[in-house]
Amino acid sequence: MKIDEKAKQDFIKLGLQIKKLREERTITLKDLSAKTNIRKEYLQKIENGKAYGVLIDKHLLEIAIALKVHFAQLFDFE
Repeated sequence: MKIDEKAKQDFIKLGLQIKKLREERTITLKDLSAKTNIRKEYLQKIENGKAYGVLIDKHLLEIAIALKVHFAQLFDFE
């Protein structure tokens, strides 16, 4: 998938926001993986801003639920 530079920066910001929310709740990647059924390696990819594609929307909703935050809070990085 070809992605422009602005979108890449947004995915990085999104990943950092998810990591921040996860760490504030003292949830490990392993625990988040267990709660979401998303592989730990893929969660790392999301947090590093390197996950793009069709499944990201579904995964973001699962992550928000597991972190007990509103979906919109994942995008509260600007």
